[in-house]
Amino acid sequence: LFVYAVKQYPENNFLNFKRDSRWHSFTSAEMIERFENLALGLYSLGLQKGDREAILARNSPEWTITDAGCQFAGIVDVPIYTTLAPESVEYILRDSGARVLFLEDRASHDDLQVAISNAPDIEKVVYFQGKSIEADTLSFEQLLVHGREIKAGRMGLIDELSSAVSPDDVATLIYTSGTTGEPKGVVLTHACIISNVIDCGEKYDFSVHDISLSVLPLSHIFERSAMYLYFYHGMSVHYAESVDKVPENLAEVRPTILIGVPRIFEKVYAKAKLKSSEAGGVREKIFDWAIDVAKTYALRIEKNETIPIGLKLSHAIADKFVYAKLREFFGGRLRACLTGGAALADDIYLIFHGAGVPILQGYGLTETSPVLTSNNPEASRLGSVGKPIRNVQVRIAEDGEI
Repeated sequence: LFVYAVKQYPENNFLNFKRDSRWHSFTSAEMIERFENLALGLYSLGLQKGDREAILARNSPEWTITDAGCQFAGIVDVPIYTTLAPESVEYILRDSGARVLFLEDRASHDDLQVAISNAPDIEKVVYFQGKSIEADTLSFEQLLVHGREIKAGRMGLIDELSSAVSPDDVATLIYTSGTTGEPKGVVLTHACIISNVIDCGEKYDFSVHDISLSVLPLSHIFERSAMYLYFYHGMSVHYAESVDKVPENLAEVRPTILIGVPRIFEKVYAKAKLKSSEAGGVREKIFDWAIDVAKTYALRIEKNETIPIGLKLSHAIADKFVYAKLREFFGGRLRACLTGGAALADDIYLIFHGAGVPILQGYGLTETSPVLTSNNPEASRLGSVGKPIRNVQVRIAEDGEI
């Protein structure tokens, strides 16, 4: 996938990130070099095909480089949510047998000192940011240097490592919180993930001209598969700096594609509603009227009904005073929002569709890599999670259970 993307789109800056108040990019060539150096860096630490390493950090190019490097080397990566309690982190480290742990920085290490010390298999801790001074730690840049040095001495090693990886090998081990007991480790192979990436985007017209903002955590298979989808279609991805900075980053990046959970769209609407309420008077009444118009307009389109002249006129007025501002919040050129992970409320669907921000809902599981069904530009229906994507079969039991 990664090699294919670089060959297909050699001029693309796939990874874009903000540091020191300005945006930076990696060219295709720089990106693939880092992938290979990371793989060889892990090799220099003694990790071999089938070994595990864990990543516990916020979204960043370092996260993606580490993930890709593992795939090149046949190493199984274990993503861990940054929101987990130290006890849960310890359990995952112990259960997975991870030998290397990638963390944000030294402060993260301090917070998890007890959990890490209780995980007997951990041999090295690597910091994405900052320097390391202890013998059992490394900085991310140091690890890349180790990989670069090995590459200089053994030119064909990276090809040996990557060619040894087969489609049915395990690519990642993702722990999800079970309804009872300890977290369960979900095993996903390279073939599972790649087939899902190819098939879930079949009905969309993604292109090299699309730009995305990475908002959801990469520790979740939804965002991770989305990242692979971006590569496959040659899209440029920008990493949001943080949850708090998402509005600012949306205005800067002006994405055309956004993948999120329903809560994101609910919060955007709630914020707009609150702002109109605080303004009060005519502004509040105009906002409430515009929302009603959006829902009525979208529902008529949903039912393939004719739009009356009066509704068209109301919609055009509402668009100028309300909907345009809503679209501008997302950067002004968003053409599709893809959502999953929870049910999207019908009202939110209608409001955003009526305002010119189409939201396409899907459904899946970590165990299915993850997409099973999805609405798409060719077929979308209110209250539905869409039809099964290509090469997926779904059976409904007599009691309605999937």
